[in-house]
Amino acid sequence: MQAFDRFRGMDASFWAFVKYVSENLGYTERGEGLVKKYPISAIKALCKESGVNASEDVIVNAAQYSKMRADLLNRFAESMLMDAEMASEEFRNWERLHRANHYFCKLPLNKQKGAMKQVAFFTAIINIVAEQTIREITGNSRSLGFDDDPRSLAYIWDDDRKIIGASSRRFDGAYPSIESPKLVWEIKEYYYATTFGSRVADGVYETQLDGFEFNELYERTGKKVYHVLFIDAYRTWWVQGKSYLCRLVDAMNSGVVDEVIVGREVLTRWPELLRLIIEK
Repeated sequence: MQAFDRFRGMDASFWAFVKYVSENLGYTERGEGLVKKYPISAIKALCKESGVNASEDVIVNAAQYSKMRADLLNRFAESMLMDAEMASEEFRNWERLHRANHYFCKLPLNKQKGAMKQVAFFTAIINIVAEQTIREITGNSRSLGFDDDPRSLAYIWDDDRKIIGASSRRFDGAYPSIESPKLVWEIKEYYYATTFGSRVADGVYETQLDGFEFNELYERTGKKVYHVLFIDAYRTWWVQGKSYLCRLVDAMNSGVVDEVIVGREVLTRWPELLRLIIEK
């Protein structure tokens, strides 16, 4: 998923208004299992009832944004999300490619126990697609070409090798390296989660923190680190977490995260994005 061109450059007050409207009018249509869109009349009624002063333009833009957000999630994101069985089946196809081509990337295990302890299917697919794409673009099959398991904070250097920025958290991957990366990503796959717990919610807020740091770095130094969030698990994100999907779309459009790649979208957008970053 990518930001809507129409809403690029909207100021922080607009996104605060969107949050206010969303929280008060609700994120989902009851009984329909869909993300809600807000008509202008509903937003005006809320403002009148709450004593909130908002211009006609702000109200119209918020209504249009809510429609675009709902359409993106209802018509696209839901169909992209996989469950554990679907992700496992997709992973098996990529695992054969990994073996046949002697790929270097890791296929890590998840943090579950017992029968649920499996390969982290989504993470493994992300890694294999990244290695395949980088090999195709660079022609290098002698090394991995990216960092599939950063065990460090991201540090950004200037041309004189001075540290000009650092992340507060570690990421799940970086290109070409976690040192002065052009691209970093984090992965939230929750196939075996039974409830929408604080760990999932915290992941959304952590992504926003990362984005604020990278935005500050860019404004201060002109150094751009492209920041991507991968998410998957139909039950967690769609059945239980539509409000957080809305918040992720808001974060993306307000510039806090550059892209959110959802489930099967990894097969199409991820190699395309890597090519754009590598060939810049």
